[in-house]
Amino acid sequence: MIKILIADDRPTTRYMLKKNLCEWGYDVVEATDGTEAWKLLQIEPFPRIAILDWMMPGIDGVEICKKLQKDKSLPFIYTILLTSKKEREDLVYALENGAHNFQSKPFSPAELRSHLNVAKRLVEADDQLKKYAAQMEQLAEIRARQLIHADRLATLGTLAAGITHEISSPITYVAANTELASNHWRKIRIFLKELLSGNPDQSNNILKSMDKIEKALDRISNGSYRIIKIVRGISSFSRKESAQKEQLNIHDCINVALQLCQNQLKYNIIVKKNYASDIPLIWGNPHQLEQVFVNLISNAAHAMSQFKQGKLMISSEVSTNEVHVRIVDTGPGISDDVINDIWDPFFTTKPEEKGTGLGLSICKEIITRHGGHLWVKNIPDKGACFTVSLSLNEIVYNNSK
Repeated sequence: MIKILIADDRPTTRYMLKKNLCEWGYDVVEATDGTEAWKLLQIEPFPRIAILDWMMPGIDGVEICKKLQKDKSLPFIYTILLTSKKEREDLVYALENGAHNFQSKPFSPAELRSHLNVAKRLVEADDQLKKYAAQMEQLAEIRARQLIHADRLATLGTLAAGITHEISSPITYVAANTELASNHWRKIRIFLKELLSGNPDQSNNILKSMDKIEKALDRISNGSYRIIKIVRGISSFSRKESAQKEQLNIHDCINVALQLCQNQLKYNIIVKKNYASDIPLIWGNPHQLEQVFVNLISNAAHAMSQFKQGKLMISSEVSTNEVHVRIVDTGPGISDDVINDIWDPFFTTKPEEKGTGLGLSICKEIITRHGGHLWVKNIPDKGACFTVSLSLNEIVYNNSK
């Protein structure tokens, strides 16, 4: 049931209006002057239609229309001015100041009902439009998260060959050293038997074999640890994360990204890190920030792949209000005619099978959602510098890593 406010200082007018409105199925509240009317318009459930006397004590009808037009905290309220004014200038003035319709005095019930039918349709349409807008906003948020996750999986796909190599190498020497340890252990069993049989000369051989077993077991341990780190990195990166933020050290996000991009970097690229020792913890989504750094590091590696030797420099520093991370490569830089286009969705300078063109646009979106900035500039001696700046408005406490 739509709630209607009647504001008129004449009891007879209020009585006749209320009588008709109640018969037509409206919920009615009354005000005897403009000041009371303005107060009633701000009480939930809000009136959605207001029948206002143009001339009444306190605040007149046009002033209330002005206030409704400026107050964005209230829902759409359809206003009908009760007036005996007929001059065009007066009516234009009222419309320009927020009035939606007029009802002449004395009012005709049939005419008033037709005005209310129009008002009802507009109020219901406004409610439906706002509901639809809220649904579209929610859908857009869901789609944005799906797109970010899809790009993460696409990026993971481009790293798959290198990750497979990274896993297969330690598995190979885990298996080889396991076999070596087993062989030496079999020798030790024989030596021990002989030793127990009165052959102490074999003790040196036993000690050597024991040393070899210890080294082999160390290699097994190191190889297993590497596998665990790689698998955890893949799992963390590919996980479909929530939008919730948490306190984090930005260096941890960079290090995870470097681990995932290790195979792209290790053959011809030297990585140098210059982290600020006083880096503070910030609030952010670690999975999304890891995705940003994976994209930036992967792009830098691709830019330097044509050179025999490249250098990737990652540094961090803290200013008054921000944490800054700079990723600098020694590649060819970005052509001036496309440097402003690299943030556009689906724009890419890579071959079709190497990139989707979504990485940098999503990176910029992620950083913007974190209240930060992402930009790039070319280095005079060739190369590009990407800078990520994140706000310290939600600083947690100082912690260095």
